[in-house]
Amino acid sequence: MSAKEFNELPPQLQATLALEQGHYLYHRIKGWCKIDLYWLHDFYVEIWFLYDLKSIGLVRALTSSRQLEPYLETIKLKLKPQRKDK
Repeated sequence: MSAKEFNELPPQLQATLALEQGHYLYHRIKGWCKIDLYWLHDFYVEIWFLYDLKSIGLVRALTSSRQLEPYLETIKLKLKPQRKDK
């Protein structure tokens, strides 16, 4: 499964896959959310938990190095070289 295919799945299925098959790496706090980072297949996934920590507000596969920048000062991540489209 690719990150693109993952992002096309329904949010509940995305969350289930990340939580059950992904490898938890790290979390960060941003405003009203606790954001968990997972490694799933060959891409990174964020799960945004709302303040109550019981509700999921967003699940997304990260498709660019820029999306990983909030983590790079804290943990070491494998980044794929960015392809320049012509």
